[in-house]
Amino acid sequence: MIAPGERGRNLHRYFDRVDLVALLVLTAVAFVLRFFSPILPDFFLHPSSGPWVTNCVSRTPVDPTGTAGTLCGLAYPFNRGYADSNGQLSPPNGQVFDEIYFPVDAYYDVKGMELCRPATVGCRFDYIDPEPPLAKEIIAAGEWGYGWFRATFQGARGDYIDLGFNTFGWRIMSCLFGTLCIPMMYLFARRLWPNRLFAIAAGTLVCFDGMFFIQSRIGMIDIFPIFLILLSYFLFMVHIQSRTFNASMISLLALGTVLGIGIAAKWVVLAAWGSIGFFLLVRLVLRALRREWGPVTLSVPLPAYLSVGVIALIVIPAVIYLASWYPFFARGQFHTLSDLWNYQVWAFEYHKNLTATHPYGSPAWSWPLLARPVLYYAEYFPYFGLDHFTGQELQARMLDLGNPWIWLTSLPCVVSLPYFVVRHRSFPAAVILLGFITQYAPWWPITRVLFMYHMFGGLVFMVLALAFVLAHFASKLRPPDHNLLVAAHLAVAVLFFGYFYPVWTAVPLSNSAWAIGAGTPPWGPKLWFDHCPNPPPPPSQPDLFCWN
Repeated sequence: MIAPGERGRNLHRYFDRVDLVALLVLTAVAFVLRFFSPILPDFFLHPSSGPWVTNCVSRTPVDPTGTAGTLCGLAYPFNRGYADSNGQLSPPNGQVFDEIYFPVDAYYDVKGMELCRPATVGCRFDYIDPEPPLAKEIIAAGEWGYGWFRATFQGARGDYIDLGFNTFGWRIMSCLFGTLCIPMMYLFARRLWPNRLFAIAAGTLVCFDGMFFIQSRIGMIDIFPIFLILLSYFLFMVHIQSRTFNASMISLLALGTVLGIGIAAKWVVLAAWGSIGFFLLVRLVLRALRREWGPVTLSVPLPAYLSVGVIALIVIPAVIYLASWYPFFARGQFHTLSDLWNYQVWAFEYHKNLTATHPYGSPAWSWPLLARPVLYYAEYFPYFGLDHFTGQELQARMLDLGNPWIWLTSLPCVVSLPYFVVRHRSFPAAVILLGFITQYAPWWPITRVLFMYHMFGGLVFMVLALAFVLAHFASKLRPPDHNLLVAAHLAVAVLFFGYFYPVWTAVPLSNSAWAIGAGTPPWGPKLWFDHCPNPPPPPSQPDLFCWN
């Protein structure tokens, strides 16, 4: 065994004051970074006036026509519009990458319920999107809530959803859920293996990973299912560690509820549903064979357990999934369950048969290697002006690049998990391994265009694998060397985060800071993978190992 705690001993003491302090500190740091970024030193530019640090970017587009102004925190960046053949600006409201879809759909859900009825024919807020609606409804809650804030505290007038339909409004819920991923990872890790170093390492790695960070600051739907996957696995551990019948049944029902919410947010949560269901079935079989593996299972009458299990893992998720489509029925886009079913078939066929290409598409095998991050935003001179130190033109770019130190060091840790499962009969290693496989492997046979952020579900378990191996090796060392090993690795991860911070926040940098060349300064995110052909290949040919 890796640690005696794997069998569930001393679970009542798995969380203490030290854990609470670590959890609060990590959460506070995560929120500050996500909510207030881009955080910039301002002393060199304004040494005698203003604060030393600012989170505002000046001379940046602030409306679709490209008017230059100042934006701060989550409201930045704002993508100026480009005229199409009809003279219409796109994006029309500053959207970055897939914000042109999800926040608009979220807005339509609310406006459709306000202005249309079930009997309405051709409601102008009908839309078609292959993803389930709940994540967009969460975004809509942020838009509506920010509109309420503006009306209540800033004197703005208008419909709340209209007032909140802006870059801050559709990003705030991503920020909150992304921040909550850090304490959720900590709590899950602490339950999975009662080893504080393991939990601290896992929480810190999530806090300072680039993909976790950037998806917490953009109005896309991906961060919501990730949080719900973490919460589901945490409740799974709570369930199998329950000491009373009532706690076991309540935690099982809570688990099914969260899985249902997750599936209604994005289908990737079906992988967590399948993995958790598999472990529950395996433990029932082992119980029948009078064998133990992992936390000791409470003896619950099998008929009662199976009955509650069916309700929790099948009935409740189905009800929640159906309920999430309420806006479609409320505005008259759907009238019968047959309409809903046909929509699901269309969505499945869309994902299966989509043949579109994209210059930032990449195959699944390349994601763990960070071969092709997606460019979310780019803006160039004359916006931002000239660099104060080099006199060169400034540019701002934002990519969904993961933290290279975390991603690349996690790969051998993932590969080592079968050793821990077989040699040590490690239940935590098995949970991490199966979680990774079920979140990553289903993408391989898909032929539609895919992007690196589809690795997000697998990243959860890459982080856990890295933290698990670090904690395992640390347990073999004598104090204080065991702490130093983990601390050194986390410190390097934080340094990498600082180095690539401009990549995730669109901090304006000089041209020479972005790419190695004449006059390259020591700072700035040099393009480590600079194999980008010029001119670039057509979108149908992935341009791999290119960070540009």
